Amino acid sequence: MLLLTLSCLASLTSGVQAGCGLRPSYESFQSTGKRIGTGTDVTPGEFPWHVSIQSHGKHICGGTIISALWILTAAHCFADELPPDLTVVVGGVNLSLPLEECNPDSLILHEEFNRTSLQNDIALILLSTPIEFSTEKIPICLPFVCDRDMWQHCWAAGWESTSSTPHLPASPVLQKTRMKLISREKCLKHVPHLVGGMMCAETEQGEGEGGGGGGGCQVDSGGPLVCSYWDTMKWFQVGIISGGNPKHRILTPVFNYQDWIEKETAIRGKPFFTEGVDSGTHLRVARSRAGRQVVFWGCCLLLFIFLIAIKLL
Repeated sequence: MLLLTLSCLASLTSGVQAGCGLRPSYESFQSTGKRIGTGTDVTPGEFPWHVSIQSHGKHICGGTIISALWILTAAHCFADELPPDLTVVVGGVNLSLPLEECNPDSLILHEEFNRTSLQNDIALILLSTPIEFSTEKIPICLPFVCDRDMWQHCWAAGWESTSSTPHLPASPVLQKTRMKLISREKCLKHVPHLVGGMMCAETEQGEGEGGGGGGGCQVDSGGPLVCSYWDTMKWFQVGIISGGNPKHRILTPVFNYQDWIEKETAIRGKPFFTEGVDSGTHLRVARSRAGRQVVFWGCCLLLFIFLIAIKLL
């Protein structure tokens, strides 16, 4: 009976750990009251979905793990073809240390990307071999709503220089900064060239939880703006960093491109599916939760039958 119970618990736990947007190696905010730690340096496991896209061994853009084979990033980071020397570095926050490098198989730029206006600034990288997930390599969830007011506790990160002096080298350690989504009307006062369909986020200087914040951090182009909501443990990529200025960043809204992501990944024979994606029907999340419920009630039924059998003996 004990073995059966442990098996049931293991099945349920494995379903949770396999989910997107979780940080199993990072301290739980529910016990500390902090969603993101203090300071500006990112610690291992804090943003396990953030990757460094590199050319000739140098960081050029950020990106996000959305599945074992797919990286989400910005189209403006690339020319029209996949550079032969491109690599994706995963599983670490310090670029001065030896980290795992993944080779890309193909690059997909949005067919209507405009380099002048940055409209449709979104791209996908298909990896040649799948990422083996661990506590420091976990996919991000994609958003299930486009409501700006719902998302709270938003953060961005980057390996770009945290200094106002342009010629200083970038920090080898991933830096984080807290941000908040703002209205289009407010953003237009600071970014007049904001085109339709784009989102905007504002840096919250010195307002990070627990004293953190990193308001001076320059975030990665192509990297994610991740947010949570209410008391959830999951994180969702609401936007892709596209442009703007150090205080106000222009974002490509990920929610608007989920159909495009599904279509392009399916065309390549590697369809994208992950828990947390919802294009309006809640079917995938419901299926994932339903699967865990079936396991739970199945275990309960087996346990009940086992107890009845003992009484009959």
